Amino acid sequence: MSLFIFDMGGVMVGSFDVLPEAALRLGLPETELRRLAAPDLDELMAGRMAADDYWARFSVASGLSVGEDYWSTLFAPSLDPVMVGLARSLRRRGRVVCGTNTIASHYDYLRAAGMYDVFDAVYASHLMGVCKPDPDFWRLILEAEGVAAPDAVFVDDMAENAEAAGALGLRAHLFDGVAGLEAFLDRLDDEPEAADRRLEA
Repeated sequence: MSLFIFDMGGVMVGSFDVLPEAALRLGLPETELRRLAAPDLDELMAGRMAADDYWARFSVASGLSVGEDYWSTLFAPSLDPVMVGLARSLRRRGRVVCGTNTIASHYDYLRAAGMYDVFDAVYASHLMGVCKPDPDFWRLILEAEGVAAPDAVFVDDMAENAEAAGALGLRAHLFDGVAGLEAFLDRLDDEPEAADRRLEA
């Protein structure tokens, strides 16, 4: 493997989901807030909509007045030092990059806090104009890195993203903890030329 692509939220950082607290502040069940938040979320993550416009549309759809950008004001991620150490160790074997669905305020926060520093490059959906699980997300990364899909590893905590990457031929791992990821990487070491490119969980 010559390229390792890591998701950010749920893999490298925790405590990144603002919606549970936003639901409390708005007096909504979390499931209802997630339903209302979903329709324009891809537009926001692909950089085609500003946060102010997003919340204006949300207010119309929900009938609630949202007076702040919860994506920004409630965002308080924590970086996993064990995952940072693992990512650093992989840089001896190839390029280690971040492939993340994100929005401008989260990207700016993480960059200013140095949470992307472990990576050789960051591929952020709002700058790329496309978000996972669109296949073009990975195609753009592979093209920029000059790497063929079978020579790339992708790690994400969402099944639909891991499955989409696996369908393109990347060695995809559905992240459920460091131990599982380390076992997956050990299997790759044991079978570096394996032809099976299916999702490995």
